[in-house]
Amino acid sequence: MPFRSNTRNCVTHRCICLVAAFGLSAAWIPECGADEAVPAATTQAVPRDASVDSETGTVSLIDQKNAIIVVTVPGHEDLSFNAKDHRDALNTIKVGDKLTASYLEPYVTELSVAKGEPLTPLNRSVKLTQHTSGAGQEEFQALRVFRGVAEVTGVDHKLNLLTVEDKAGTAHSVRVSRPDLVKVMQSLKRHSHVQIGYESESTVVVTRQGNTAGGQ
Repeated sequence: MPFRSNTRNCVTHRCICLVAAFGLSAAWIPECGADEAVPAATTQAVPRDASVDSETGTVSLIDQKNAIIVVTVPGHEDLSFNAKDHRDALNTIKVGDKLTASYLEPYVTELSVAKGEPLTPLNRSVKLTQHTSGAGQEEFQALRVFRGVAEVTGVDHKLNLLTVEDKAGTAHSVRVSRPDLVKVMQSLKRHSHVQIGYESESTVVVTRQGNTAGGQ
């Protein structure tokens, strides 16, 4: 099933702080009413191991002292990665290297009613879980985490699909599968405020500058 992180004002927040590596935006899915089902044609299932979105950028800055990697993505704000727990990556990634991230379908890990709580942006962090060096490229397995207070704009009871909108006006649609959290989701009404957290696994491939076609 596709996942979307949309913005009504067409402004996408792209600065990501990694707890130990990286993250990017995900694919889009139509928003639905709180008690409406999403038409089957727009909610086709995605295989568990299939990528739902990908994005490519160029490493533009490496701060060795603070363990920060900055990636420039055309048409979006720069991405900032904290790699303090994986300094080996800081030593192998170079300015000018190309970065491509592919994301799997996200899943909710935290959901509760937040009545009276003000909305917040859904802050993002990414933990690097594995780093592999290969001929001409570096590959990372990472876990992207979103967390904050958002407003419910859609609940698909049949598909257990929850759509929320954060303070920035960004819509997030994500599947709820844990039985305890499904119970919470089924009780939600449109415009309810919720504390939500969800995660998405990703694969990030960095192609070294000296091994790209024609070099940089």
